[in-house]
Formats: sequence, C-alpha cells, structure tokens
Amino acid sequence: MTATIEDARIDPEEIRDSAQRLLADMVDRRAGWEARPDGAAALDQAMRELGWYQLIAAEAEGGLGQRFDVLAPIYEELGRSLAPVWLSGTMATIDALYATGSAAAEQLVAAVLENGWRMAVVTLAPGQSLAAARAPMVGGAPDATHFLVIGDGEAPPLLVAADAPGVSVTKVTSWDLGRSYGAVEFSDVGDGLYRLDGDDVLPVVRAHSELALACDSIGGASQCLSETVDYMLGRQQFGRPIASFQALKHRAADHKVAIELARSLVSHASRQFAVRGDGWAVLAAQARILACDAYAAMAEDCVQLFGGVGFTWEYDAHLFLKRALVNQIIGGSPDDLRDRIVGDVCQRAQTARL
Repeated sequence: MTATIEDARIDPEEIRDSAQRLLADMVDRRAGWEARPDGAAALDQAMRELGWYQLIAAEAEGGLGQRFDVLAPIYEELGRSLAPVWLSGTMATIDALYATGSAAAEQLVAAVLENGWRMAVVTLAPGQSLAAARAPMVGGAPDATHFLVIGDGEAPPLLVAADAPGVSVTKVTSWDLGRSYGAVEFSDVGDGLYRLDGDDVLPVVRAHSELALACDSIGGASQCLSETVDYMLGRQQFGRPIASFQALKHRAADHKVAIELARSLVSHASRQFAVRGDGWAVLAAQARILACDAYAAMAEDCVQLFGGVGFTWEYDAHLFLKRALVNQIIGGSPDDLRDRIVGDVCQRAQTARL
C-alpha cells in the first residue's frame, strides 16, 4: 500500500504559506533561552488541527495521502522560525510503517493519528541492543510517547512505548535550548515491541530523518542570511552601510550561492524520495551533509558579519549558530554519514563512467 494519491496533490507552496503564518504567530524563538514557556504543546496542537501529522498518511487511515515533497516546506519553515517542536520523528515513523507493507502497520498508523502519539527516532551505536543501550542525545525524547529504534542494520527497526518497562528518558541540556533533547536508556526491554520488517524500512527512516534535517537547515540558513543582510544594510561605518563594502558583499554572496546549491540538492532529493526514484537513499544523506554544512558556515559567519554585537546575547546570531551545530551531529555526524554512503557513491560513479 502507498500513501501517495497523485490526483489529490496539495500545492506545497500553499502549505508553506500556511506554515509561515502559523509559525509567525506562535513561535517565540528566545523563549527557551530566557526561561519562558516555549509554547511547544500549543504549537503541536495547532499543527495537529491543521492536519500536518495527517499529510503523508493514507486516506484509509485518516490521512491526506500526500508525498514527502508536500511535507518538505513545513520542515523548512520550522527551521526558518527556529521552532521548538519535533515533527520529523512521528512522520518518519509513519513513512517506515508504510514501508513494511503490512496491514498491522497500517492499523498502527491509524492509532498514531487517532491517539496523537509522538515519536522520536533513536539511533543506537554499533553492537548495542535493547538489552542494554543508551542514546545520549535524542531530539524530542522528553515529549515522545514512543521510540523508533534503529541499530546498525543487522536487526530491523523496533517501535517501543516510552513508558514500557526498561525504558527511561532523562532530559538533557544541549547547545540548542530552543528544542527538547533527552538521553534514552534501554535495559532488558522485551515487551510491547513492534518489529518493522522489510528491506526498505531502515533506509526510509534514515532518508526521511536526514531530509527533514536538511530542509530545517535550509530554512535556518536562509533566515540567518536574510537577517544578516538586513543588519548590514542598516549598520553604517565611515558614513555608509557596511553592506556596500566589497569584501562583505562577496562573503554574503558566497553564502547565498552555497545555500542555493544545497537547496537545489535538497529539492531534488526530496522529489526522488517522494517517488522512491533512483538513488533516493544516498541523495538524502548527501543533501543533509551539504545543507547542514551550508547552515553551519552561514551561522558562524553571521556572528562575524554582525561585528562586535554578534557575540552578544541581545542579538539572535547565536541562536542560529547553536541550532546549526546541533543539526550537524544529531543522529550521526557528517563523517558517519560519509562513511555509510561512500560505497554507494563510488559504485554509482563507477557505473556512470561505464
């Protein structure tokens, strides 16, 4: 069964406009940093009412039957606004359940939507299992009702309830105080597990999660560049805006090129993943690497381009920088991703030469 309905496509740009309006009204990007309520629960409820969680589920399970490329603009706008919520864990789990092709999995999708379950994806280190394992930093773990646990590829992903015996979650403080993270520990977890069997399940979970981070990074990098340019246009030295200085113009232009190159790859990878086109799994990892690198470079230079005030608490440069640095490492570092896909990339390059 597929969750795609070609003759009932929603315009992704309509979704983007709706997301921009909602997030502009409901996101306070500094709340988590200044010990104020971040509004994550209210935002999550609004997202549910707007049908975001139903987007890629099939109509038979109460969903809207859309593809990933309709969901991608939401991930981008969440990144642009520095939103406090995690959407990708639940959506990646829905995608993974469909990848099993089983009726039981489809019933689980219906339960996810009906009960408002929230998922977080836990990536175990090689050799770990639910008998004894610890994931030190999982996005959205403190608010998750279930965990989708993926290992080193030898065992199928497992779905386990957060309140199951042997599962414990501890909230952790990271560089990015604008989102929730937790350490998840497993000890002799044996009951209440659901195995997600199927050749595509693990690649689907990874690809969806990586593309979600890639889109988030594109949105954050774009907003960071926009705010940096606005500041440079208003800040004057020697009687002229610093945006008119050639060296600074070139730096901003270089970041714009890097972001647009990453956006192009993310867009292509999202479309390929949506239809499970050629090379979708490798493209997702490559898109994440390029997008996260572009975001980190932009956010690091943003601090410099703001000058002395870029290092101060009053400006938001540090918010983008810390989100960008966490995006680079959550669920696997760039080096981990490169190690995982290098064989496929080399094989495809060799095939192309032949």
